[in-house]
Amino acid sequence: MATTANSSSWIRTYTRDDATKYQIAYRSNNTWKVDANGRALPGSFTTNLQVDRTAIDGGVTGGGVNATWTTAATRGPGANGVWERKYLDDSDTTLGFALPDAGWDDLNNRGSNFNSQVSNVSANAIAKYFRTLGFGRGSGLSTQEGAIRELTRSQGSNNQGNSSEDATGANRTLIKSLAEDAGDKPREKYGSRYTYYYPVALKYNYDQDKLSISVLEYKPRPINKDTTGGKTNLGIGEREGYTSRTLGRVFLPVPGNVLDNNNVEWGADEMDPAKLALANAFFDNVQKGSGAIDGLVESAAGLAGAVGENSGDVKTGVAAALAKSATGGNILTRATGAVINPNMELLFKGPQLRTFSLTWRMSPRDYEESDMVKNIIRMFKQSMAVKRSESLVFLKSPNTYKLQYLTARNRDHSFLPKIKECALTGCSVNYTPDGNYATYENSSMVAYELTLSFNELEPIYHDDYTKLDNNTDRSIGF
Repeated sequence: MATTANSSSWIRTYTRDDATKYQIAYRSNNTWKVDANGRALPGSFTTNLQVDRTAIDGGVTGGGVNATWTTAATRGPGANGVWERKYLDDSDTTLGFALPDAGWDDLNNRGSNFNSQVSNVSANAIAKYFRTLGFGRGSGLSTQEGAIRELTRSQGSNNQGNSSEDATGANRTLIKSLAEDAGDKPREKYGSRYTYYYPVALKYNYDQDKLSISVLEYKPRPINKDTTGGKTNLGIGEREGYTSRTLGRVFLPVPGNVLDNNNVEWGADEMDPAKLALANAFFDNVQKGSGAIDGLVESAAGLAGAVGENSGDVKTGVAAALAKSATGGNILTRATGAVINPNMELLFKGPQLRTFSLTWRMSPRDYEESDMVKNIIRMFKQSMAVKRSESLVFLKSPNTYKLQYLTARNRDHSFLPKIKECALTGCSVNYTPDGNYATYENSSMVAYELTLSFNELEPIYHDDYTKLDNNTDRSIGF
């Protein structure tokens, strides 16, 4: 059996990239389990942060009588202080999260009082509920202080507010890392905050361009079957979009070594007169389908007759080429000192996949930043690691990555290259880039040098540029 207590709603104001304001209505929904006597079970308390979707989408102040409340983040028993972000529809994650990015960042920002505010209003709602039961039945939960103590016991110590009616400042307790999934289950996301930043100040710096790197769940390109017209045709479909596959994200400064190399492979090809004639015979007759073998025999016979009918260089050249193909000996050069014209030509052989090598020097300036650097390095190392099946019989593909250069206002950078989905083929960390071992008091290294090597999964095609901006040249392209 579970019991619920809702807090009063409150409004927070945010600013969009275009400097316009908007408001989000919040309330705290709190649930806990009770025994047969209606007493609260210790350690069973859950806090659900809810938003009024109507207020967000309609641009109006919400939270009133007709509010449409949606659970946007949850912190339950055993959460170790970590909030879980909720989707609008768990069965269709492409619809996005219920809590806007501004609210999620606000909730997990230790420099904000929002986290403490949530805990305080939750404690007030719980205390008010138990005060109506009579003193003592709630085992101290009739006071805000007691309610905060129980929330801390149930959910872990992470900005659980203070025992005052109003939150006056954020609790400085460090946010604990999200515990890894047990066993062989793939990790579902990296970091309780969903997004990492280095330096930490980059999160609030609206004057600096940046590189976004998203960790993606690997999805192979589908093989599509087309059975129209009584025939079965196979083709390779498009890879699933990366938004619904994102497991983690990091924002880093644009590195000093921004390079791209677009290459295609061309190579020399030779075909002497005999090879050219035989190739034409094969090519023409194989395309005929039924009766191709008979046609090929006829073409070969015609080729022999044509050689016999010709004279001069043509007859000599073809005869010498056929003799060389049959015996391996170069009779023409031995007899005349000449060679057959190889008809050399540079021909297209295929596309090439691009590679990118990016390097950052990371020098943490405080405990928060050193912890952030550790988590970023851990994310890249773990996400590029090969996965094993539960039976250990199969190996599974590692995660893949989406790289995106952004302007200071988090828009696509039109003067830096677009990059397709990549594999991380190398992660190199130099823990002593200055040539000596040095740490801070918390044992964090004074400096790190991180080098990441990426390889695009697919080549760049001509139509990719058209799909990008319909040939309006709004960006530099790939």
